[in-house]
Amino acid sequence: MTAVFGAEEHVGQRKVPQRLVVIGSGPTAIGAIHQVYKYIQDGRIGENDVEITVLEKEREVGGLARSVTDSNGFTWDLGVHVTGASKYVEFTKVFESTSTKWNYIKRIVKADMKHILKSDDPALNYVPYPVQQSIHYLPEEIRSKCTDDLNRVDPSQPSTNFDEFTHNSFGPTMQEIFIRPYNEKVWTVGLEEMNCDWVVGRVPKPTPCEDRKAPVAVFRYPADTKGIGEVWKRIAQRFPQKIFHFNEEVVEIDREKKEIYTREQKYAFDAILSTIPIVTLGQICKFERPIGLKYSKVLLVGIGLKYPQSEWAANVSWAYYPRPETIFYRCTFISNFNEQMTPDVEKYWSVLCEIGLKADEEFDEHEVIRRTIEDLEENGIIAGKSLVVNEWLHVLPFGYPIPTLNRESELKRCQQIFEESRIFSRGRFGGWRYECANQDHSFTVGQQFVDFLLFGTPENIHLI
Repeated sequence: MTAVFGAEEHVGQRKVPQRLVVIGSGPTAIGAIHQVYKYIQDGRIGENDVEITVLEKEREVGGLARSVTDSNGFTWDLGVHVTGASKYVEFTKVFESTSTKWNYIKRIVKADMKHILKSDDPALNYVPYPVQQSIHYLPEEIRSKCTDDLNRVDPSQPSTNFDEFTHNSFGPTMQEIFIRPYNEKVWTVGLEEMNCDWVVGRVPKPTPCEDRKAPVAVFRYPADTKGIGEVWKRIAQRFPQKIFHFNEEVVEIDREKKEIYTREQKYAFDAILSTIPIVTLGQICKFERPIGLKYSKVLLVGIGLKYPQSEWAANVSWAYYPRPETIFYRCTFISNFNEQMTPDVEKYWSVLCEIGLKADEEFDEHEVIRRTIEDLEENGIIAGKSLVVNEWLHVLPFGYPIPTLNRESELKRCQQIFEESRIFSRGRFGGWRYECANQDHSFTVGQQFVDFLLFGTPENIHLI
């Protein structure tokens, strides 16, 4: 494979620096920028061999890993971003270097099974997640059905879609009581519309009875920041600030002239690392045929609360909600992660709820907040509406990149067109691969892109 900028020994011989334009400034972009400056520091490339320009439509770095502090002083991550043990050494080194204070938190995750357990005490309607490993918590009749199903299913049987995969892996009962309703709330499409490439080998195996205790999982969260977004800001501060151009949204790319246009400026490029959604990239590159990929929209609803907080809520990391009656699919007890997430840790706590909608689905903000608060009470998370002191809603127009049946063929088609013009689409939505879109994956995807760009080193993570 040939490097885009030429092999390593040739990079330093150029008189004119190669112009790399990075669109977006989330973890993938930060990983790429880090790798370039690491090679400059190590002497592998010259200081003037690569000229980086970062175009970011927001006023700060972070992308989907940003955090927002609202007008009442409550801080919200744009989703759930926690970090456990990572196999990516450089990511871990860089991430840990941003803080000397970390909270190490037991990963206690629950799933609401009220429709099965039917207890008057809401706390007793939850089972440990993943549900397929908590069959022994379910009523005898359901437990017996799940066990019978597991004795009949054949996970090795070929599956052509996610619906077949879950049926072959868990059986009809588990699919009906949790797998299908939960996933349809998250992905907003039928399971038969999704491929199973993204999930094969990544789903915990079901257990019909209580096995030996699994080790307690722990994740970490910075103790000295207002949200996870501050970590990415600290990393970005290590780079020359002149490379960042904020409030610059790319509106057009001329592939023939090799020029990028924002509403304010024009930029020439030799190569582009685009971390914006690949379907958006196709639009601004004026593809004649639209990129046929689907995505969902996510509403983030943050609710600030005054104490008391139940002992149950104080000890849970997040919980999943499969029932369609509950508006949100996940509720994260975000103030349990860090004492700086509320304006006063002695007075307040907070939860972050996530709601999945189709990309073009409309909603009423007041109705969404009203239902969220009602469902928090209904599910035993808050004692009553009188505890609510703060309401916040944020829309993620691109929430989840849906792994539809045509994903692989469509990505192959459009990535080839982009790369012929030295445009490289990477990241959670740039690469459109949910299965490798965590913070550590994304950062490392950026690193690997730079290795390919400079030295021709093959990438592998974004092709998983």
